[in-house]
Amino acid sequence: MMFQAAGFIPEEEWEEFINTLKEPLPVTFRITGSRGEASEMRNIIKTEFISDLLGKDEDGKQPVTCLNWYPDELAWQLNSSRQEVRRDPRLEKLKDFLFQETESGNISRQEAVSMIPPLVMDIKPHHKVLDMCAAPGSKTAQIIEYLHRTENGKLPDGFVIANDVDNKRCYLMTHQVKRLQSPCCAIVNHDASVIPKLKYGDGAGDFIYYDRVLCDVPCSGDGTLRKNCDIWDKWTPNNAVSLHTIQSKILKRGLELLCEGGRLVYSTCSLNPIEDEAVVGAMLKKCEGSVELVDASDVVPGLKYTKGINSWKVFVRDCSKSFETFESIPKGSYSHYLPTMFPLPTEESQKLNLDRCMRVLPHQQNTGGFFIAVLQKTTNLPWHKPSTSQATKPENSNETKSQETDDVPKESSEEGTEKNEEGTTGKDDQKPDDNLQAQSGKRKAEDEGTNPKPPKHIAKKMHGYKEDPYIFLEEDDNMWNPIKDFFGIPNDFCKTQVMHRTETGKRRTLYYVASILKDVIQTNKDRVKFINLGIKIFGRSPSPLVPECDFRITQEGLLVMKEYLPARCAVLSNKDMFTLILNDNPHLNDFSTDGKEQLEKITAGSMVFWFKPTESDPHPDCDVVICGWRGKTSVRAFLNQGLKFHYLRLLNLHLAEEYIEKKREKKRQKEREEFGEKSEQGRSSDDITDLQEEESSPQRETTCEDEIMEDIQEEEEIKDDQNEDSMNKDDVVAEETSKISDTDGAVS
Repeated sequence: MMFQAAGFIPEEEWEEFINTLKEPLPVTFRITGSRGEASEMRNIIKTEFISDLLGKDEDGKQPVTCLNWYPDELAWQLNSSRQEVRRDPRLEKLKDFLFQETESGNISRQEAVSMIPPLVMDIKPHHKVLDMCAAPGSKTAQIIEYLHRTENGKLPDGFVIANDVDNKRCYLMTHQVKRLQSPCCAIVNHDASVIPKLKYGDGAGDFIYYDRVLCDVPCSGDGTLRKNCDIWDKWTPNNAVSLHTIQSKILKRGLELLCEGGRLVYSTCSLNPIEDEAVVGAMLKKCEGSVELVDASDVVPGLKYTKGINSWKVFVRDCSKSFETFESIPKGSYSHYLPTMFPLPTEESQKLNLDRCMRVLPHQQNTGGFFIAVLQKTTNLPWHKPSTSQATKPENSNETKSQETDDVPKESSEEGTEKNEEGTTGKDDQKPDDNLQAQSGKRKAEDEGTNPKPPKHIAKKMHGYKEDPYIFLEEDDNMWNPIKDFFGIPNDFCKTQVMHRTETGKRRTLYYVASILKDVIQTNKDRVKFINLGIKIFGRSPSPLVPECDFRITQEGLLVMKEYLPARCAVLSNKDMFTLILNDNPHLNDFSTDGKEQLEKITAGSMVFWFKPTESDPHPDCDVVICGWRGKTSVRAFLNQGLKFHYLRLLNLHLAEEYIEKKREKKRQKEREEFGEKSEQGRSSDDITDLQEEESSPQRETTCEDEIMEDIQEEEEIKDDQNEDSMNKDDVVAEETSKISDTDGAVS
C-alpha cells in the first residue's frame, strides 16, 4: 500500500512489480575487469559456456543474458535462482566454472544492482577513495578493479580506504578484497558517522580529502525482498524512520571528507523515500548550494530505472494513516517523526533536481530494488566556509581554517542495523522509539572540531581481535639483503614499503604496501583501527637446497614483484607453461629445448614462470605469471586448484576441460566407492534410504540463518589468516613446499 501510494511505481506496472517480488532473485556475476586476462575470460565464457544458452528456450525464457548497461560485456545474469541453477543440467558446466573462477578471483558473484554505485563513481587510477560502510566488500572489490585500470598494469597512484563499523565483518571483507591482490587498499574499523580525517604529512592542517566517497548506508532492505524473504514478515514503514537519522549522519560526514570537485555516491537497497530522497533532499538544503545532484544516466546506458520523486507520504507503522507534511502531524503524537523525513515545498524541491536520483525497481530488468544518488561537491560546505582573514588564500587551496582541524562531529551515531551481503539489514524489527532516544540531544556544537569516542554500543561492536602491529623495514635492515641477492631485486626497489607484523621472533611473512598508504598508516595508527592492508610478497619456508635465502615468493605478490625478480624468472612458451601446470613435478626433460635451457640456468629454489604472448606464440593474449619451485631435476607450480584450472583454461581451453572432466569423474567415482564401503560396513537400510531420499530431493532454499552460520565459519578462517605471522597455519608457500618430492630436497 505504501509503495503504491508513493507514486514511483506506475499504476499499470503495480501487478508486475508485486509478482516479481515473489520470484527468486537470478544469479549474476561479473568478470574482474582490472586483470589482463579479462578479455580472454569474456571470450571463453561467451564461446564455451553460454553460446548455447543465449537464445530463448522452449518456454520463451532466455537462460543467460548480458547486462547491457555494464561496460565491455563483463557482467552476466543467469535468469534462474540458485536452486534452479543447481538443478538445471544445462548449467552444470557453467556452475562449476563460476565456482572455480570465483575462488581464483577472476569472477565475482554480485547482485546486479549492487554493481551500479561503484560504476557511477567514475573512478580513475589517481583517485583517493573512501568506502564508508564497506562490508562485506563486493563494492569495495569493484572499486579496486577500477582503480587498477592503468596502462601496462602499473600500480595506481590512488588508494582505497574501506571502512566498516562491525569488527567481525571487517575480517569477512578482508577475505573478499584479498582476491584482488592490491597493495593500494586498507581496511579500517570505525563508526562511519564519526570517522576521523586521516592525517597526511607533517603539518597541523594536513588531512586527506577524498576524490570519491561511497555511502552505501545501512537500510531497511525492502529492496531485497526477493533475496531475504524474512523481510516480508518483519517490514513496517517505521524501519525507515528508525534509520533516517544515522543515514543522514553518514552522508553528512561523507560530504565533509570529500574534496572540492569530488563525487559522492549515496545508495541504499531500500525503495522507501524516507531513506532515499528525504535524506538526500534535506542534506542538499543544508549544504546551501555547495553540493549538487549529478545526472549519471550516461554512465549506465541501457539501465532501466525511475527518476527520483519530489513528493511522498509518511505512513504510520500499520499503514492505516499517512502525513504529507510535518505540520500535519497532531501535536503530542508520533514524536519520532522528524521534519527532514517529509518532502520539501515543491518549488524548493525542484531546484534541488531530485529527479536526477535513480530508483531501480525489481520488475524493470529482473533485479533487486536499489536507490542511487550521485552528488558533487562544488565548494566548501557552509559550516566549513573560510573566515574573513583567509579570504585571500589561493583558489586551489582546499584547506581552510575550519578544515584544518579534525572536525569529527560531536554527535554520536546509534547502532542502527547491520548490513548483510548487499547492504540489507539484520535488525528490521528495531523499535523507532529506542532509536529516537539514542538520536536525541542534538547539540549546537555538532560541527566544532573534536575527536570523540564512539558511543558504548558502537565501541563494543568495534572491539574485536587485537591487531598485530604494522612494522616497516628500515633502510639498514639486514634481513632484506639475502632476499635481494637471491632474487636479483634491483636497488631501485623501495624496501621501506615492505612490512611485517611480528614484534618478536622470526619474521614469517613480508607484505608490500603502496607508498601513500604507508605514510597514512604510520601517521594515523593511533587514530583509527587498521584491520588489513598490503599484499603478501614473501613467506619464510627454509629448504636445505637454499641455505642462502629462507624466503619464497608468493602468488599473491607477483602483481607487484614480477618485474623485480630477474635472477629467478624463466619465460616459457604456451606449451611449456601448460606442461608445468598440468603435472605435479614435471622433469626438466619434459620441456622444450629453450625452456629447459632457461630452467637449467636457474639454481634450486623459489622462482617465477612467465608466459608472454609473441607473434609466434600469440595465445592467450595476456601474460600468465605464476610462482613455483626449481628442484634438483624437476620443477613445480605453486597454485591452488582454482588458479590451476584458471590458467589451464587460458593456455589451452579444450585440453583443460578434458583434464577437469577427468578430475570430476575421479571425484564422483571416489564418492561412489565411499558410499559403497559405508553400506558394506553395516550401515542400516534406513540410513541408506534416508540418504538416497536426501540426495534425490531438491535442496531447500538457503535461509538467512544458513548464511549467518557460513559467515561465522568464514570469520574464524579469516582470523586464522590474520594470525599467520605468529601461528603460520595458512602459509601457502610452506603448504605447497610439503608437496614437493623428496628428490628435490624440499622440506616443509
